[in-house]
Amino acid sequence: MNCTEDVPVVSVTARTEYSTERHRISATTSKIALVSSLIALVALNLCGYPPVLTSGIAAVLVAVGLGAKTYGWLEAPGAVQITVGDSTVSFGDESTEFVSRPLSSLIAVNLAGPADETTPDPRRLTVRSQEYLVLTFASDTGREEWRVAVVKSDPAAAEVFHRLTMALPEADTCEFETTADSAARIADAGSGEAARRLWEEATRRHDDVLNAYGAYELDPAMLLRYPAVTDVTVETTQTFHIALDEAQALRTDGYPNNRGLADAYQQAVVRLRRAWIACESHGRRTGTSYLETADQSELDTALKLYHHATSSTTAAEQATYYGRVREIITRLTHRGALHPPDAQLKELEAVTRRAIEAAESD
Repeated sequence: MNCTEDVPVVSVTARTEYSTERHRISATTSKIALVSSLIALVALNLCGYPPVLTSGIAAVLVAVGLGAKTYGWLEAPGAVQITVGDSTVSFGDESTEFVSRPLSSLIAVNLAGPADETTPDPRRLTVRSQEYLVLTFASDTGREEWRVAVVKSDPAAAEVFHRLTMALPEADTCEFETTADSAARIADAGSGEAARRLWEEATRRHDDVLNAYGAYELDPAMLLRYPAVTDVTVETTQTFHIALDEAQALRTDGYPNNRGLADAYQQAVVRLRRAWIACESHGRRTGTSYLETADQSELDTALKLYHHATSSTTAAEQATYYGRVREIITRLTHRGALHPPDAQLKELEAVTRRAIEAAESD
């Protein structure tokens, strides 16, 4: 769930498999043949038929059943796929054509279902008993709606939903994501190995949050565009840091071999991800609008200067522009308008210092 200034950088794909007509026919034929073999074995014995004939007929029916099952297995299951890239979302059935739409045309995304049936309709890519995304796009003729099957407990599907939500004009916290987080608890795992895998998945999700937040700390442009994401005076950011501290305190270097502790950590990560989604969504939606008008204007000036610095081809110009950005941020911080974390200030200081050193060496 890494989100940077232009989200996302790497495409993510979610697949929902389903049984095709061939699979269903093969499964039904196999079941009928195997049940018939048992009935024939009993019935022919009761009727006094020779054992060789009885066993031969039963063997033929078993062979038919296994053959029908194998015939079904030889074909790969059908699958509905959805992929979110930098600027487009593509979806469709893998056996037919895929449709692509620009993310900028997406005006609504919702989770619905589960579906009552598997449908071949290109606009209704649903799979029986699975949830589906309802995607609404703006088009030349008005609005068009698509339904795309997803497995709600699949982390990839949760990431797809999150990215689609973030692409909307008004991005909100995602119930789908939090539901996927808590789909399987370590406390309910059926074995020690399953518990360990769930713990490892929790650590991966924890790292994803750290990486996503780190992207804001290590990019000065993020401070200039979305200061609320890292401003600890903002309520959603405070909640995120509380959840972060809790998860960090419960994390261990390796699986703790204590299911209670492992489950507590897993649930702390669930709360952390929820808090991060709310924090990032609020911060990106808010931008600089929560600041005083004069402070907004100064940050806007700083962002323009930063862009000039990054596009400049001379070290002297870069040093000048970065220096002015640092002055504005320092002034706003001392005035109490901004509350950036030390990591952001250090990164801006480092960028400025490197530009100055490069200018001096020319």
